[in-house]
Amino acid sequence: MTNLKVFSPEHLIRDAEESGFFQCQECGLVWFGRADIEECPSGLQHGMPVHVVVLCRRCDKVVPIEDFENHLGRKHKVA
Repeated sequence: MTNLKVFSPEHLIRDAEESGFFQCQECGLVWFGRADIEECPSGLQHGMPVHVVVLCRRCDKVVPIEDFENHLGRKHKVA
C-alpha cells in the first residue's frame, strides 16, 4: 500500500493521518475507510487521494471516523 499525502494545516496533520477520511485532490470527493484506493472512486481517474481531517461545524473539534456517529448523534442531536 502506498503512503498517501496529507492535505491539512500542519497542526492537524497527525489527526488527518488517523482520521480514516480521504479526499480526491481534483474533485473534492470525500470518503472513509478505504486506504487501499489509489485514485478517486468516482471512476473519473482523478488524482491520488489524500488524508483529510473532518472538523465538527458546531464545536470545531476533530472527529475521527470511529467517533463520527457518536459525536454527531449524541452531542449535537437536533430537537
